[in-house]
Amino acid sequence: MAEFYGHSIALAFYLAASMQEAIDDVYGLGLRPDPPAMHARFLGWLSLARRPRRSPRL
Repeated sequence: MAEFYGHSIALAFYLAASMQEAIDDVYGLGLRPDPPAMHARFLGWLSLARRPRRSPRL
């Protein structure tokens, strides 16, 4: 994340491309990918990283 700090769209594209490579690798092994698991692993956490931090209640 440090490498892409301030460039969340570029990070999303990079992670999506990495997910596609992983899917291709799974097919190359003669297996079938699990799309929900792949999404969770590569992209699912991305929206959480973009949320603003909550300030503590006083």
